[in-house]
Amino acid sequence: MSQASAWAALAALLLSGCDTPVVTSDEVPGIAYVNERRRSEADVARASEAFYAKEHHGSDVVFRTEENSRPGYYFFVKLDVAPPADGRLILEVVRAENTPPERYDFAVNLKPGFPFGEYVIGLTGKQSGDAKWRPIAWRVSLVDAKGKFLASKHSFLWGTPSDLARR
Repeated sequence: MSQASAWAALAALLLSGCDTPVVTSDEVPGIAYVNERRRSEADVARASEAFYAKEHHGSDVVFRTEENSRPGYYFFVKLDVAPPADGRLILEVVRAENTPPERYDFAVNLKPGFPFGEYVIGLTGKQSGDAKWRPIAWRVSLVDAKGKFLASKHSFLWGTPSDLARR
């Protein structure tokens, strides 16, 4: 084998190794975006509710930790993948430093309307925290019935020091 052939083989190995990102269980492609913000009572009030007996969500699928409480801290999730009928949307939130994440689990048997519908997850009632509270870190995951990660997205501070060293 000539030196030129060896360099060509080495270059091919390096280039083929660089095009495949390392996928860990804490981030799997398939979620287009996750936006977060606090919503007050005024933000969630709808004029249409004066005419209808029940709340109308439009093309969104809305989950709340306390169904009868509407103000709170919300996550707006748009998926790039179609969830399975038995899939689950899982929100994990770290409230304070050095505490384990809280886990909230929701069935995704309903799908948001096309093209603008989102999954909306609200931490409401006691889980919403005070008016100035924000989570330190969060992760949203789509899993199948067996718990296999199909898609996942997390905030910048999600993970352990060893996770951050890998990046």
